[in-house]
Amino acid sequence: MKRTKTILVGTTAVAAAAGVALAVLPAFAADGKDSARQAAHGDRGSGVTVQSGAGAGASGKDAAFFVASLNGANEVPVQQGPAVGDRDGAALEFVKVQGDKVSVAVKFRGTGKPTALHIHQGAKGTNGGIKIDFTELLAKGSTKAKGWSGAVRGTVRVKDRAVLAAFTGDPNGFYANLHTAEFPGGAVRGQFHKVTSSIRFDKALGFQASVVKGKQIYECKKGADGTYSFQQRDVRAVLGGNIAHSFVAPNSGTPQWIAPDHSAVTGAVISKTPNGATNIPELDLKATQSGKKRGLFAHTQEILRLNTVGGVAPAGSCAKGTIAGVPYGADYVFVQK
Repeated sequence: MKRTKTILVGTTAVAAAAGVALAVLPAFAADGKDSARQAAHGDRGSGVTVQSGAGAGASGKDAAFFVASLNGANEVPVQQGPAVGDRDGAALEFVKVQGDKVSVAVKFRGTGKPTALHIHQGAKGTNGGIKIDFTELLAKGSTKAKGWSGAVRGTVRVKDRAVLAAFTGDPNGFYANLHTAEFPGGAVRGQFHKVTSSIRFDKALGFQASVVKGKQIYECKKGADGTYSFQQRDVRAVLGGNIAHSFVAPNSGTPQWIAPDHSAVTGAVISKTPNGATNIPELDLKATQSGKKRGLFAHTQEILRLNTVGGVAPAGSCAKGTIAGVPYGADYVFVQK
């Protein structure tokens, strides 16, 4: 599966606040074509920023925030149904619910121009009906599609309180779906996750960086029951934008992300979401700055590890001290404040 390495969502304040963000994360050229730097490094990530749009406004006390990381592999085909699953596509979508207003800010990359944008009710691996429809935003010109990238933003009103209560109460039971002419059944899809920190929808929202190459590192240790098994020792990964990901120290249990500009963050687990027996769980982590005060991670307050693939510790008995590295994939969303 091809993975988009970097996607930025927010306002143009991202470039100013994060300083080198657009230098580190390859920018999308004004004519919609990949920059020379992207071509040279083989990066498919986009440094284009997306405004949250009129009506989105600041956070507000009663607002709730959600994020979905969309890709083609998440789509669920229907036998003899319309085409789904754009392998080259990816998107990052933030949603804000405040009263009966639902605001969206989404950046898509590698797909055709969207023909529809919805929130469906349905768990991972299942299809469900449309509950919130953002398609009218496309008709109003909120889409700025050029070449292979674009953005959608704006606000709709949802009068069905039961739908809003269900969505805010169990966001993982809903998914974002972006449709195109080539993939009318859905080009890219992603389950929603709650953003636990408060964000301003009129400022930079965050960015996404995917694993380019990475392993979960396990060491064979004695457990409480006296038997030996593989337990987490470290993680070693390179993300889009050449972000380094590891533990602060082996066996520390504290993950860190370091950008080329020397800004860095560590993470503390807020919650875990199972993602199947063969994949490591998805995570929501509280971020703490640990590097330079200015740079890519200077305003990161929350990190979500989504769309995990592989990385599960080897099963069965093992010899004390044995080290095992298990390849994995994931999309990391860095939420800004």
